[in-house]
Amino acid sequence: MKRGLVAAILIGALALRIAEVDNTSYRPRNDAGSYLTLASSIAHTGDYSLSRASGRGAGGTRGPTAYFAPAFPYYLALVDIIDGHETRRDGAIQPARVSQAVLGTITVALSGLVALELFGPSAGLIALVLAAIYPVLIELTDTIVAENLLTVFVLAAVYAGLRVRRASRTRTRLGWVAGTGVLTGLATLTHENGVLLLIPLIPAVWTGRPRLRPAALAAPALLVAMTALMVLPWTIRNAIVEHHFIPVSDETGITLVGTYNPKSAVDPKVPYKWRIYYGIPGERSLIRESSYMTEPQLGATLEHQALHYISDHPFSPFVVAFQNTLRLFELEGTFAWQSSASAISLSDNTARIGIFSFWALCLLALAGAFTRLVRSAPKWVWMVPLLLALSVVLVNVETPRFRAPVDPFLILLAAAGLATLVSRLRGAPVVRKARGAVAAGPA
Repeated sequence: MKRGLVAAILIGALALRIAEVDNTSYRPRNDAGSYLTLASSIAHTGDYSLSRASGRGAGGTRGPTAYFAPAFPYYLALVDIIDGHETRRDGAIQPARVSQAVLGTITVALSGLVALELFGPSAGLIALVLAAIYPVLIELTDTIVAENLLTVFVLAAVYAGLRVRRASRTRTRLGWVAGTGVLTGLATLTHENGVLLLIPLIPAVWTGRPRLRPAALAAPALLVAMTALMVLPWTIRNAIVEHHFIPVSDETGITLVGTYNPKSAVDPKVPYKWRIYYGIPGERSLIRESSYMTEPQLGATLEHQALHYISDHPFSPFVVAFQNTLRLFELEGTFAWQSSASAISLSDNTARIGIFSFWALCLLALAGAFTRLVRSAPKWVWMVPLLLALSVVLVNVETPRFRAPVDPFLILLAAAGLATLVSRLRGAPVVRKARGAVAAGPA
C-alpha cells in the first residue's frame, strides 16, 4: 500500500471522528460517568478511591472498588493529566471524547494492517477505507466506552499473532510472541473477556514441531506468562485493598444477576434484558444491607442468586443466548436498539444509521466469507470474534457498544470479498502477498 494514500485515509478517518465529536452533544451516562470519576481519582492519587465510606463501591457498597477493569480509567486519567483537567467536570469530558476519536483512528489503522497480513495489499486498502467510513465505528468514538480501547488491543494482539509465523529468526519470533502476550494482558485489563484471546492465540504462536518439545512449548508458555505478568500487579492491588483474590474485576455477581432473575425473564419488550440488581423485585432487604457490605460480599451474594436461578431454570442460558444474538444483529426490535443507544447517549437518528450500515456490512461479510482468500487465512483468526460474541450473548448485549470488538472482523471479511470482486473485474488472480502465505486464486 502506498504510504501517502494510507496517511490520507487515516487523516480523513480522524477528521470524520473529530467532526462527529464537535458536532454532537453528549452527556456521560451510566458507565461513562463512573469511568470519568475513576479517571479523576487516578489523576490525583494514582489509584481508584480507597475510601471505605458507604456508597463508594459498586451497588452502594462500602469502598474501595474493583468493579471496573482498570485499563480504560487509567487511559482516561492519562488524558486528564495531559490536558490539565484532573477533576470530573465539563472540561474533562470533551478531551476524553477526542481521545475516543484517536482510539477510533488507531482501530482503522489496525484493521488495515490485519487485512494486509491476512489477504494482501488490495484487501488491506479496502479494509482501511471501510473502517474509516463505517458509521458504527464513527458513532462509537462519539461515546466514552471501554470497548473503544478493547477493540484496539484485540486487533493489535491479532496482528502480533499473525506476525509470529512470519518471523524468520527465533529471537524475532519470541519478541512478537511476548508482544502478543502484553497486548492480550492489556485487553484483559480493559475487559475481563479479553482473556479469551488466549484460546486462539496459543495455537497461533505454537509453531514448533513436535509440539511437546521444550523448544516448541516456549512460545505458548511465553504468551501465557506475559499475559499473566500484565494482569498480576492489578491482582496484587486487589488482594491488598479488597482482601480477596480478584484477578481483574469483581463485577461477576452484579452482571450475572442482572440478566438471570425472574423480572428480566418476563420483560415484555426484551426478554432477559439486563437490569441493575436494585431494579429487581425482592431485593429491598439486600439494598438496605449493601451499604454495610463490601463489593466482594455483595458480588458473592448476587452471584449465588444468579446461579441458583440458572439451576432452577437450566434452559435460561440458551434463551438468553438466543435473545441476545437477535440483539447483536439488531433484530430484536426498535425498543431494544433505542434502549441500547440511550444507555451510551447516542441519538436515535445516529443509531438508526449505524444499524442500516451494520446490516449492509453483514451482507458484504457474508459474501466475503466464501472467498478463497478467507478460506486460506488462519482459522484461529475467526475464533476471536466468535469467542468475544459468545462471551456477551450469554449475559448482556447492548449494541453497538458490546459488539465493537467484533465489527472489525466483519470489515475484514467484507474487504476479502471486495478484493476478490476487484480482482475478477481486472481479470487478475487474487494473491496473498503476506510472507510465508500460499498464493490464492479467485474464489
